[in-house]
Parts: sequence; C-alpha cells; structure tokens
Amino acid sequence: MGTVKSHVEGNTLVVERSFNAPRELVFEAFSTPAHLEAWWGPAGWKTEIRTFEFEPGGTWHYGMTCVDPEQGDAFGMESWGKATYLEIVHHSRIVYVDAFADEAGNVNPDFPVMTITNEFLDIPGGTLLVSRSEFTDAEALKQVVELGAVEGFSSQLDRLDAIVSR
Repeated sequence: MGTVKSHVEGNTLVVERSFNAPRELVFEAFSTPAHLEAWWGPAGWKTEIRTFEFEPGGTWHYGMTCVDPEQGDAFGMESWGKATYLEIVHHSRIVYVDAFADEAGNVNPDFPVMTITNEFLDIPGGTLLVSRSEFTDAEALKQVVELGAVEGFSSQLDRLDAIVSR
C-alpha cells in the first residue's frame, strides 16, 4: 500500500493512493479542520484554515506556508487556496471546486480553477483514495502539473498516511 499512481484522462488528472486505514478514518481526515491542518500541504509546509464549512455550498479557505529552511527559495513562501463544496457523501465522496486565491479569499484569475472529486473506496486491508482534478482545457492541466501538483499532492498523501495508517 501507499504508492501514488497518476495518469491523465483528457483534461483530468487522476491520482490514486491506498492507505492501511478504514475508509471512515481517511474520509474524516479530509472533512475535519484539525485533521486537515495536520497533513494538508507538502512536507515542510504548515497549513492554516481560515474558513471551513463542510457542506454543499460551503467554503474552505486555507493558506500554506513553507516552514522548512532546507527548501531554499520556497522557505517562507505562502500559497492560498479557496474551495467551494459541491457534493458530500459521507465516507464515500467529496466534490469541490478549488482555486488559487489570496489571503483575503479572492480567487487568482491567473491560475486554473479545477473541479476535484475525491472518492474513498474500501479495498482489502484499507482504503483506496481516487482523486480526479478536472480542468477546463489541456493547457490549464499542463500549467498545474508544471507547478508540481503531482509531487506536492503525493507528499501530502505521505503525510496523511503517517497519521491514518498507525
């Protein structure tokens, strides 16, 4: 368990990762602010949640700050995001629109907006997370991949695994 697999389907980036933990626990890690702050963001980054309304139509506004001096120029850098939940099926599925934003929650129009669908599936010995990030076009997908989205999300999922697979 634990290897990240990714591929592209049209304008959608698909990332899969298995966890040696029950589906309910993995879902909880995505649906509770305290849990998200403990693992969201790549290794060496700290997350602060400003708003978290876990319901359809609700907003999740968060900031990540690089706190690892070993990351060179990234040290001290901030990255803000804003999501709006579209659909929540407890312990099974979370769908939201995610965008780059600023500290005040204003969406940055220079970066792509994506619709993310996270599915939590029972597998022998644990949970399979299937995360689909859908973009408006291939150029938007390419831009986010070039920003290191796969590597960053893989690092986040390693952090999550350290918490849920104890």
